[in-house]
Amino acid sequence: MKLNFTFILFFLILANQSFGQISDSTSMVYPKTFWNEGDQKQYLFSTKEFKLDENQVQQTEQYTYKVDIRVDNIFENEYVVHWKFKDIQFDKKQYLSNPFALLDSITIAYKMDEDGRFLNYIELDKTIDQFLNASEKVQNLYLNKEDSLQLIKQTINAYALPENIVKIFERDIKQFHQFYGKKVFTIGEEPFTYTSYMDNLFSNSPTPATSSVELKEINPSKTNYIMSSLQLADQEWLANAWYTYLSDLAEKLGTEKPSEVRLKDEITYQVATTSRIKDNGWILYSIETKKVKFQDTDYTLEKKFELIP
Repeated sequence: MKLNFTFILFFLILANQSFGQISDSTSMVYPKTFWNEGDQKQYLFSTKEFKLDENQVQQTEQYTYKVDIRVDNIFENEYVVHWKFKDIQFDKKQYLSNPFALLDSITIAYKMDEDGRFLNYIELDKTIDQFLNASEKVQNLYLNKEDSLQLIKQTINAYALPENIVKIFERDIKQFHQFYGKKVFTIGEEPFTYTSYMDNLFSNSPTPATSSVELKEINPSKTNYIMSSLQLADQEWLANAWYTYLSDLAEKLGTEKPSEVRLKDEITYQVATTSRIKDNGWILYSIETKKVKFQDTDYTLEKKFELIP
């Protein structure tokens, strides 16, 4: 018991010396938020998506938006945080199959713990009401364009449910909270590796993956630091998911079942994230790059955000 108590005491002292964040030795960081009720920051987000097919660009989409992040309530060890999405701008035309094309001052609320780990969404009924009201305004712009109107209605039906509305925002929120509360990181140590899950390319089941996280840099002023992570999907699982998808499709279409040779199709799927974080836990900037390579097609989704001074 004495040994255990000594270890716990040492850890608490270490955490206190590090102020939960950057240690005096300038080599250790415990990623954590130091937020107060009423704190508010604004970020500029940008998303760029493109697909290469046999080295030819087949699809591109780019849009930007601003997010006001506000800490509204702190109770015991939980924080209530509101994100307000606004000023959505597409690079050329509105992509009505993209739910962001329907957003206008939409707010999503969730809880996080005292370290900054995401816990759960709340007030989803309010978010859905806002989404429906904003969507109605967009529909009014396309009353004389039946094809566009049908596309909008399909998008509304797909996302106007509690389990689906969060999918519009969850990637941004996950990226923002990616590094909080994991562990104490030290410059130069081996990356912290753990089992994780990614969204599925072929069905609704999550894809098993391996994530590795490391501390890349501490600013000489000790006021901020850089964290990075790499998430790699299990390739064997991906191949089996692809084969299952082809088999199910063949059964639906009444065609011949695919050869098991398709299990050897090479599929790579990874997500890399890098964030520079202030010593108070607010992020200065972050960039996440999702890449999928499959046969002759390369797909890239890049999401960036930066703090607006």
